[in-house]
Order: sequence, then C-alpha cells, then structure tokens
Amino acid sequence: MARNINLDIPLEDIPQLDFDELYKLYIELFSLPTKATRKSFFIWRVTNRLQELRFGGLDSVTKHLLETMDDEPDNATYLPVGTELIKRFKGEVYRLRVLKDGFEFDGQVYKSLSAIALEITGRKISGKEFFGV
Repeated sequence: MARNINLDIPLEDIPQLDFDELYKLYIELFSLPTKATRKSFFIWRVTNRLQELRFGGLDSVTKHLLETMDDEPDNATYLPVGTELIKRFKGEVYRLRVLKDGFEFDGQVYKSLSAIALEITGRKISGKEFFGV
C-alpha cells in the first residue's frame, strides 16, 4: 500500500483535484478499485488516508471502540437495574422493569427492549427508540 506516494500534498488542495486525479490517488493509497462515483467520497477517503499515513493510525483500543459503537450495550450499562419504564401507546399504558440480564414485562423476561416493542406494536422497531432511552 501507499508506495512512492507524495504524502506532502496539502490537504486543502485535495478538493480542487478533478475526479480522475482523485480516483488515481485513491487507487494509489488503497490499492483497490471502487465503484464509488461521488467526488465527496474520494475527498474524504483520500484526506483521511493521507493524515493516517502522515501521523499514524488509531491504536487498537480506539479502533475496537469505534467498531463496536453501534453494538447494543449491556442493559445494565445504560439503565440501572430496577428502573421502571412506562410507555403510552395507542391509549394503553405499558410498564416494564429493568433486570440484571434483561427486562420484565407483563410477567415475562425479555432479553431486549426491541423484543418488548415487537410484542406491543406487532412490528420490528428499535426498542430504545420506542421507549425513548
């Protein structure tokens, strides 16, 4: 990767490159073609890669944190055990309680808020969004 590339290209000059120049620079930096067609994609990827090569990439801990940011956190991480959630939906009031390893709703234990939201609404939706947490 990134062999014999001029890393001193000023980043502020990257947006002024024409599409073909950006594409060639992208190929040089990543050694793989892409089907992307938006100039903004190439500007973002090329400038980020140049900075990474100049200053070093992210450490493994930060990479792992970023890669797992969208993973649903442990229930105890974002709602304390014993918390009661109340949701009004179509004129009905629904209550659930946060457990150590899930949620108690209507006498049953569920692993996720999304499972309870499905039970209430009859459709798959984000439980965190449905309950506002």
